[in-house]
Amino acid sequence: MDNELNTNLVKKSRQIIRILNFSALFLFFQIYSYGQNCPSELDFNFRASGPGQGVNWTQFPEFTLPFKVVYGGPGSAYNPYELGRRGFTHFSNPNSFSNFPTKNRAFIFTNVVLASPNQPWYLERNPWGNDMKAYEWYWDEWIRNIRASGQTPNELDIDLLVFDVERQLKSDPEIVLLKKSNFTPATVKSLSDADFILAYKKELQALYTTAAIYFRKNGLINPQKTKVTYYADSPIYNTFINIQGRTWDKWKSDKTAINYLTYDYSKNKVGGSLYDQQDFLTPSAYFYYDYPHPFAGEYLSYLLFQIEANREWSDKEQMVFLWQRFSYNPDYVGRPIRSWMAESMAIFPFFAGAKGLWIWEDPASVNTGSSLSNYEYIMKGLYRVSKFSDMFTGNFDLVESISARDYNENKQPIWRGVKKGNAILITAHNPWAKSESEEVQVTCKYKNWTKKITLKGYETHLCKYDLDDNTVDIDFSNLQIFPNPSSDYIQIKANLVSDTDGEINVYDMAGKKIKSELVKINKGIYSKVLDIKGISNNEVLIELKTPNQRVAQKIIIH
Repeated sequence: MDNELNTNLVKKSRQIIRILNFSALFLFFQIYSYGQNCPSELDFNFRASGPGQGVNWTQFPEFTLPFKVVYGGPGSAYNPYELGRRGFTHFSNPNSFSNFPTKNRAFIFTNVVLASPNQPWYLERNPWGNDMKAYEWYWDEWIRNIRASGQTPNELDIDLLVFDVERQLKSDPEIVLLKKSNFTPATVKSLSDADFILAYKKELQALYTTAAIYFRKNGLINPQKTKVTYYADSPIYNTFINIQGRTWDKWKSDKTAINYLTYDYSKNKVGGSLYDQQDFLTPSAYFYYDYPHPFAGEYLSYLLFQIEANREWSDKEQMVFLWQRFSYNPDYVGRPIRSWMAESMAIFPFFAGAKGLWIWEDPASVNTGSSLSNYEYIMKGLYRVSKFSDMFTGNFDLVESISARDYNENKQPIWRGVKKGNAILITAHNPWAKSESEEVQVTCKYKNWTKKITLKGYETHLCKYDLDDNTVDIDFSNLQIFPNPSSDYIQIKANLVSDTDGEINVYDMAGKKIKSELVKINKGIYSKVLDIKGISNNEVLIELKTPNQRVAQKIIIH
């Protein structure tokens, strides 16, 4: 968006609308409706830092959010004092736990399955033949270390505790191969394949649960103080390649979609010992493909699918892990995700019902020359959401017309809404854009209310609308203001769907009105010639104003 349009007049103009090509001239407009609030432009001068420059947190005004947001990023950008004033509520660096209260502490217990010597669980993802005393010794050692980082002598003073295990076999053919393992007891090997697979799943679920049970049994977890989960063992597997393998109705009803670690075999539903240990869920999406790979645009539907699918099976709150690097794919591994990915992922999860975000990346992938500007785009997204914090408190409804699963298949621009009272907050993004200048139109609907939004490039639209304001005076797809540049006259043409009073104003680039004219606009094609001779400014804003809308365009004067 042209920075020169950031004047007092157009600070309220938020939605970029589609413009047709007239005589090879592409005209760019902005629109403000009296029934909407679209602060998509920041009220400060945002500037992304370059490689090796760290993160400039202080460029953002202070703000709060009605969500939990955990900083788990690189230490080189770690500044809990500034972050705590700008949306973040929790910090996962134990070395600074003593600097803030329990309610602001979050921690991931990685390498839960490590022991000395290494056990079958670690070596083969095998639940049989493990020396649990070796694990308990390792867990005790971890507890001693975390206490030395500022913990109290007895229980762990942590608000959010995540056990990171990730040692399960997901497919039945992989599980059957454990019949050949020397760690697997002969009595288990003798089972039929089907019974062996079932025994494995039940045994592994019980083994996963042991860490949390051990911590609770030894008084290390105060249930009144610490909320526990396992990364990322939600009812739905973290999946990228098989989202389209089931219809959305099947994802919501087919029990074979449930992660066996969170399945209650006695009741044939989501549950079981591990699920019972989880106070909240941590779905996550690993990103595999960078642009212009043909799958790169799936990143947002993939993330939203994790939230929406788990929401169908569980009413537990979700805190979503947001990765800042591409993973696994050797062509992209370790590369920072795109700026628009970071910004959109800081906005959309809340529209899917997430109650928090855990911002994370592997610290081993970060060095002194790394670009960390993604964290600024994350905060940019959070800051924009903070302008509408009231929409996410009290009673509100999520508005979804197309599931994330279906967006993953149809490759369309994504929109989501939050409805509260007589207002609806809309966010929209086109992850499939081919360039920064490509424009697409998205139609958002809620009952009898409809709004058409034009997205440019990879921008993330965020705007609140009045559901009672569903009127349009001007058909903007046929609006023309030309010629541009001009030295004496410009012509304004529009197609009006109703009679209305109007006003044409000319502003300088500082927002000062230098010319104004009241007009009567009749239904049909409206045409007006405006004399701009005598205006000394090199650039002006031409505003066409009706009772419901405003349009402003920059005109260059010879």
